[in-house]
Amino acid sequence: MQVPIHDHTVLYRRYKPALDAAVARVLASGQLDWGPEVPAFEDAFARWLGATHAVGTNSGTAALKVALRALGVGPGDEVITVPNSDIGSTAAIHHVGATAVWVDVEPDTGNINPALVATAVTPRTAAILPVDLYGHPADLAALRTIAERHGLAIVEDACLALGAAIDGRPVGQWADITCFSFAPTKHLGAYGSAGAAVTDDGALAQRMQRLVGYGQNRERHYGDNLAAAPLEHLSEGLNERLDELQAAMLRVKLPHLREIIDGYIARAAVYTDSLAGAAVRTPVIRPGAIHTFRNYVVHVEARDHVQRRLADAGIATALNYAPPLHRQPAYRETSAAAESFPVADRLGETLLALPIGPHLDGPICQRVAQALAAAV
Repeated sequence: MQVPIHDHTVLYRRYKPALDAAVARVLASGQLDWGPEVPAFEDAFARWLGATHAVGTNSGTAALKVALRALGVGPGDEVITVPNSDIGSTAAIHHVGATAVWVDVEPDTGNINPALVATAVTPRTAAILPVDLYGHPADLAALRTIAERHGLAIVEDACLALGAAIDGRPVGQWADITCFSFAPTKHLGAYGSAGAAVTDDGALAQRMQRLVGYGQNRERHYGDNLAAAPLEHLSEGLNERLDELQAAMLRVKLPHLREIIDGYIARAAVYTDSLAGAAVRTPVIRPGAIHTFRNYVVHVEARDHVQRRLADAGIATALNYAPPLHRQPAYRETSAAAESFPVADRLGETLLALPIGPHLDGPICQRVAQALAAAV
């Protein structure tokens, strides 16, 4: 049995005619830049989330960076976040000139600990950046209370949690700006790098559109006037827009997103049921939460030994995201890394991500679970 972590060909084969037609449509139009696909996808994605505005970016990290800049976060500011995430969460803070302040996480979900956030707020704190780890939403209600008490913004890294919700309220409706990734391995995967930042604030949305487009108003690129509009940079923006080809392919997959997410949830349920009684800690789902399982992460003792045994059985696994950032060479010598994060460290020593993508079915998940139970 060979079980890879991902197989990107599965969804391509499933939607091949429509995907091929979308690519052909863009190429035949000749509009590879500032065309109609990006705004059409943004509108459809915002509607899917029940949000007002979506701004396409060329990655989830770019979405985080643009969101922080749009909120005015910069040098001298602090942003509270976690050390057990993809580096993009912390790097985005540093890329805008602010300082990332890590706090430890909750032992059950691995998400940011609101009690520690409350104690980490200083006069320099400008924002909180929670990460919805593996698809389980952070405690956004508690974080919103803290943010309102101190006048802080929330920029939510929901790159792993598209479709997640708390008490019926979807991720994308809680934060000032919610950021998503459409990397190929995400629930809504592009065929390259892509992302989006979502907000209900029209002024923030316009600011983000300018930032991703060289500081220009998007409207100057649209319309039937053949005369070139004068160049006008309203800010020192970036070149981090979503491109037309990726937007066109995302538009094909978006109507199937609920089905894709439900598939992840169903495969996670098979794993959890099949691992009952094994020496494995399966993922927690808090009351009222919808966990969308972009990763199915278990915790086991002697993790490296277990991982080798699964590899010998032909089953690929991943370590998302271990060691945590304060153990990484990029940050090891920083003052932040000298702080203590015992929960993040412990989770990083025991976590193991199993395959869970659309290339799996229930019987394969059962066989993977049986192999894991035998390996621990």
